[in-house]
Amino acid sequence: MRIIRLMIAFICCQAGLLLAAPIEQQITNYINDIEIPRLIEIYPNARIDIALNNLAALNYLPNCDNAKVQISNQRPDATKRTNYEITCDSPSWTSYVPVTQSIMIEAIRTITPIDRGQVINQSNTDVGEVDLTSLRGHVFTTENPPYGLIASRNLRINTFLTDNVTNQPTLVKKGDIVLITASSGTIIVRMNGVALENGIKGQQIRVKNTSSERIVYAKVVTDSEVLVNY
Repeated sequence: MRIIRLMIAFICCQAGLLLAAPIEQQITNYINDIEIPRLIEIYPNARIDIALNNLAALNYLPNCDNAKVQISNQRPDATKRTNYEITCDSPSWTSYVPVTQSIMIEAIRTITPIDRGQVINQSNTDVGEVDLTSLRGHVFTTENPPYGLIASRNLRINTFLTDNVTNQPTLVKKGDIVLITASSGTIIVRMNGVALENGIKGQQIRVKNTSSERIVYAKVVTDSEVLVNY
């Protein structure tokens, strides 16, 4: 009797393995045909790798009558970890497979230590490959380099640069003489002014017109010009 039970258990195990293989293949096809092309469209030139976790759980899934399951990504916006929902209509069951993604891209990194407030440029940076899923924030690449930005904290060698560790430089400082450009439609008027506060590019700051003594809010355009729209 014990031998018979062992044989039945062995047969059931083998049947489970035979069942799991087609489902695993369907998931692999879903990854190659759907998920990787989708991620490449979002991250052009990236090297994508997707690994299935806990594959042993597929051995215990019930047989699906039509042998084809439905697969969907539960977190398509996720970069590192997500779950694939596996669904069978007959008999009705649903299972979930955890997935780990790797998105390797070429990005800008430091090649020397950079102090807080130091300007980032081509002489203190280089290009290297990094897993996008290991970083936080917007990553700088050769297509959108961080040159001209400043470090928001001390950076070690081989630190990949994101908007979490960089700031816009101060273009206009309090007390600087600036050119105020005021525009309304096709009419443009320029006058001299004094910045009443520091400002980065695109920031609205208070500026005093040196002729009228009037204080206006203007957007920083360059280190010597601000813009007022009427």
